[in-house]
Amino acid sequence: MRHNSDEEGISQPPVHGRPSSQDTTPGAGIPLGNVDDYRELNQTIADDSWNPFSSEVNFNLACWFVRNKVAKSQIHVYFLQDLSGTGSRSF
Repeated sequence: MRHNSDEEGISQPPVHGRPSSQDTTPGAGIPLGNVDDYRELNQTIADDSWNPFSSEVNFNLACWFVRNKVAKSQIHVYFLQDLSGTGSRSF
């Protein structure tokens, strides 16, 4: 079964002597929807790069927990017993 839209996506073979990097695809780079929210999100990330963590230290600690597959219950104990010695709990 073929649809009319199947024929639209067929690319033409490259022209000899012309680098393929110069070929263009119609519609490439056009947003599929509203991207304003993503621009805001990217700006928020740029303004506060450790968000949702309060610092690089807390980010690295969370990464360590994940990389070492520390159980959620043990992470909970870590913070309850204040094993970090800082009293800081950003996550």
